[in-house]
Amino acid sequence: MSRSFALSFKNGAFTLAETLITLGIVGVVAALTIPSLLTKCQELVIKNQFKKPYSLIQQAFKMVENDLDYIPNCYYWDKNPYGGAKCVERKENGDCAKYELNSGGPLPADYNGKFSDCTLVKEEMKKHLKVATICPNKAVEKGCIPAYKGIDKVYKGNNSDKDLNDYDISAATSGCASWRESAIHNQREAWVLMDGTIILFYSGFQLFAVDVNGKKGPNKWGYDLFALQSMGDGQFPIKLAPGGCYFPEKGGMTSTQMVKKLFSK
Repeated sequence: MSRSFALSFKNGAFTLAETLITLGIVGVVAALTIPSLLTKCQELVIKNQFKKPYSLIQQAFKMVENDLDYIPNCYYWDKNPYGGAKCVERKENGDCAKYELNSGGPLPADYNGKFSDCTLVKEEMKKHLKVATICPNKAVEKGCIPAYKGIDKVYKGNNSDKDLNDYDISAATSGCASWRESAIHNQREAWVLMDGTIILFYSGFQLFAVDVNGKKGPNKWGYDLFALQSMGDGQFPIKLAPGGCYFPEKGGMTSTQMVKKLFSK
């Protein structure tokens, strides 16, 4: 019995060469699949982290509307009734000095939307969001936010293969100056919620950005920092939507892509 068992064991064993080949194959497969699995895992984590503030802020909008008993004027048009606009005159630095409707003529005062109640909405939102700290300006220096890149630096980094000068960068980010790096670090207001979530304001709750995991990295646009905006038409409740004036950093997702993932099965 023992001799038969020994022969069977010997015949069924792997040689060293076979073992090394098998391990090599496993290593190659792991090298190909593990990065993809880690990326998907990270995306799932960020998606779940994004869901909480997105839902919280949307619910806060509903509470504000109930408190005021009307739909406040603090939103970009869900569907802009005026069509598109174009820059017809630029400053020396590339910023747009004058916009006109594509159809011709000056922009109406409410071209982008209605914002007369945005200050009121912001004050009301404080009652429904658990705000721990407010930095009205110099948010980096005061410790409310990490040193985020501005869209000017992001645009330059995303197009590093092109020969861009300051004029080109200003022209590309014109109309979105409040998301440029100097403005973010020195002029923009930021709120830090009790759970660490950061809300960075372009102006008010009509356009802002949310860092879904606070100061924890990577602190990059399109990874854990996403722009959002309020949208409506004055007839239906305000809805939270992906924000404009937004360039995700290389490899990151747009706010639109993240919102789609949030509602996908």
